[in-house]
Amino acid sequence: MENLVEKYNQAERVGRSTVPNRAIEAFSLELWNTLGYPFKVNDESELWRYHDVMQEGRFDANLRLISNYTDHEFELLTKTAKQILGFSERHFPIRNSGKHALTRSLYQYQLIMKNRPHDGPLKILEIGPGCGYLGMLLANDGHEYYAMDAAQAFYLYQKVLWSDVYGADYFDYSESSSRPENAKITHIPWWRFANLSIPLPNVDIVTVNHALAEMHENAVKTIFTRLYTMWGDDDKKIVIAENLGYDYFKRKATMFANIRSQGFSFQRALKGVYTWRPDKERAQAELTIAMKKPTYSVKAKKRASRFVALIFKSPIGVNLAKVIGRGPRHQETFDYNPDVKTKPIQDFFDNLVSGEKTADEIFFAQINQTKF
Repeated sequence: MENLVEKYNQAERVGRSTVPNRAIEAFSLELWNTLGYPFKVNDESELWRYHDVMQEGRFDANLRLISNYTDHEFELLTKTAKQILGFSERHFPIRNSGKHALTRSLYQYQLIMKNRPHDGPLKILEIGPGCGYLGMLLANDGHEYYAMDAAQAFYLYQKVLWSDVYGADYFDYSESSSRPENAKITHIPWWRFANLSIPLPNVDIVTVNHALAEMHENAVKTIFTRLYTMWGDDDKKIVIAENLGYDYFKRKATMFANIRSQGFSFQRALKGVYTWRPDKERAQAELTIAMKKPTYSVKAKKRASRFVALIFKSPIGVNLAKVIGRGPRHQETFDYNPDVKTKPIQDFFDNLVSGEKTADEIFFAQINQTKF
């Protein structure tokens, strides 16, 4: 029987020999190495741990995000959930429909459709696909999907999932360089992406979710350098980040500067969604303005924070906070009754797998961890 883990590891060893040290450093997943999150497996039997992860406990919040869904989107969601459930039953010691990561993926799908440059099938590249459920929604909708992931365990989970569901319509560049034209889902390993001499597919949209702020700055530069080389100043192209991820190293400002330095203009954040378009002249102007903004000392920031805290402790401040709290800072904070529009989705998942919980959800509940 083919050993998928060793086959991938061998391909990675060969791939590492084709790129320089700094490229390897850039895609080494610095944050997860620091925090200790496991992103490598020794055996295929461990891959169940990557089924419906990174969104555990967020199902209700995700429903608030996707409240205005269409009949077509509901059909896509339910079809994909059944595929994921069937996959789990065939491969893992769990029975799970992927409802947490899948509902978040539907929101990401909606953002892509709202920003599509043309009607008809799209070519979409996702960087850091996680569980890979967005790719399934897109492939099930007739779009051409490409994915790059630097995490061995997630890459292998995605591979087993996609090859199981799509068969010959799935292609993996870690195994071959001869991609068939009819491939619905195409896997790009990180070493091929980091090798600047290998061209990327000319996609319409790139999406990077819950990852950009977590990346090494040279990984960010590599991504946007490659995209600008491919797109030039084509204002129909777009990069979408539904969320920037965990800014553990406090490098978000540097991230924005690096993206602008590679020729991408930032479109104002809308309810927690970030978008960039290739426009070198405008990006340079934004970078110049950002560099001229005054910086404040740490002491000044602390004094300002204490002042604001005192204001909000006063009776007037309490009322003001309530008023501010009603504002739509992010779609997840809307006052919203999920039973109004999303009850069909809730009912579907409840009937599909009653009381479904992921292993990580159960673990968090056992240690009274409420923040996911």
